[in-house]
Amino acid sequence: MQQIPLALDLVTPTSFEGFIGNDNLLLKALLSEQAAGHGEEQVFIYGPGGAGKSHLAQAACYHAGSMGRPAAYWPLRQLGGQLAAASEQIDAFGLAVVDDIDAVIGQSEGEFVLFDLINRAREAGVPLLLTASRPPAELPVRLPDLASRLAWGAVMAIHPPTDAEKIELLRSRAQGRGLELPYATAQWMLAHLPRDIGTLLEVMERLDRESMIAKRRLTIPFVKDVLDDLDD
Repeated sequence: MQQIPLALDLVTPTSFEGFIGNDNLLLKALLSEQAAGHGEEQVFIYGPGGAGKSHLAQAACYHAGSMGRPAAYWPLRQLGGQLAAASEQIDAFGLAVVDDIDAVIGQSEGEFVLFDLINRAREAGVPLLLTASRPPAELPVRLPDLASRLAWGAVMAIHPPTDAEKIELLRSRAQGRGLELPYATAQWMLAHLPRDIGTLLEVMERLDRESMIAKRRLTIPFVKDVLDDLDD
């Protein structure tokens, strides 16, 4: 994948296949088509923190890159006021992704820059993916023209996975690391941890390291000890 203008690296490669939730199959198909250049010109996806917005945004970038379509990924909470300079190069990309637009909503200058970027993408024929915590109609947008442009294309919610799907994901990740995560242990984790996928996977990484050091299985007592150490 082509490096984005501000030299911000994507995290460990993500994929659409790695995003769980049967209720999100249509959403993944829509983003896959857009990344391939055959779908919607603009897509707006939304969901609360931990729903997987950044996962899908980066998966779209990797999917586009795998087909030779350079992608730009702009995480607004990291970019600060640098989006204007970055967006000037938008016509060089086969997909533009603006992650977490909440970071500039309510800021006059930030909203205008985002408004300008959306216009540039449309004029250049570059597919644009936007992510936020809420749908366009519920965002406190000050600039009326921006509010209308946010709803230009498809607007879709990210559906949270079920508990059964979260358990399946945790056990699958453990298996991929050469570990066995008993079903009862996974259930205990769901009952005692924040339920968003990001937190659960972070804990899974910590358990992987700690189990290797202690040469212990992922039993409930062991997991509880690791989490108690984190709290301390």
